[in-house]
Amino acid sequence: MGNSKPRDNVTIEDVARYTGYSRATVSRVINKEGNVKPLTAQKIEYAIKELGYKPNANASALSGGKTRTIAVLLPETWRPYYSTLLEGLEEVASEKNYYLLVRAKSYKRAALDLLNENRVDGFIIRNMKEPTDDMELVRKLNKRGIPFILIGSSIPGEDYPSVKIDNVGGAREMAHHFAERGFKKILFITGPPDNVDSKDRVYGFKLGLSEKGVNPDSIIFAEGDYSKTSGYEAAKKVLKEREVDAIFGANDRMALGALLYVKENNMRVPDDIAIAGFDDAFFSEYLSPPLTTVKPPFYEMGVVAMENIILMLERSIIRKLRIILPTQLIIRESC
Repeated sequence: MGNSKPRDNVTIEDVARYTGYSRATVSRVINKEGNVKPLTAQKIEYAIKELGYKPNANASALSGGKTRTIAVLLPETWRPYYSTLLEGLEEVASEKNYYLLVRAKSYKRAALDLLNENRVDGFIIRNMKEPTDDMELVRKLNKRGIPFILIGSSIPGEDYPSVKIDNVGGAREMAHHFAERGFKKILFITGPPDNVDSKDRVYGFKLGLSEKGVNPDSIIFAEGDYSKTSGYEAAKKVLKEREVDAIFGANDRMALGALLYVKENNMRVPDDIAIAGFDDAFFSEYLSPPLTTVKPPFYEMGVVAMENIILMLERSIIRKLRIILPTQLIIRESC
């Protein structure tokens, strides 16, 4: 073999001619089907890299091979942290020579189409809404033996692979911080009542206060929907009727809404009222004052999810894993 300059439109036949092996042997190496001697596989992999050959995922799927493509299903794309999550997914996928196919709009319908057309080898699913919404899809995947991992809250009562953040631990740390600052009249702005992340954050916050000798029954709760507007309205409703010395929003957007209301009404943060959130959104450190918050490991979630889905694919096993990644309390001037 000589040193060849990579060129466009390299075919599997070119790789076969370059190495002297059959097209079928090259195909087995590309699809990681085994039954190829290690030295032979090494020579073929070198030739693929040297020639710049890029396997055709669709052709591979139609021939019964692997597409080396993993679908990433998101319920929407507006959430700022998805870019960080995707960065972690892409980092590992690129290193392992896999492709990502991201679907957001009507993502469950799109997932069924991808499944029926054999266009992907596995799925990474961000399940943000009511967990039962994902049941039909994951049951079909499970029945057909298609590897998948849930990003976020696992489905209650089902032992499906999942990677999530420690919502309980993050809110518990925030409660400790509030208690150590002496806050007792606390407004907690929750997410929607059926949202699992919000429930976990409420549980963790109550637990943390109890551990510090503060009665969790003293918390004032107001429901939001994770939007800035809902945080503003929740603060407006409660602060007109109750005295509060600290506000904890179940996410940074609601904390931002509360901050805007407080400042509009000439209350000083943190002198008159302290405010904190959850998510460490991109804007948090640029607010006035900068927002105390809980930082989830979104990049690490992507890395761990992709590493494990690739392990499932390459070892032909379905792993029963539930991974919970730790969060970090970020203390800034708002609290």
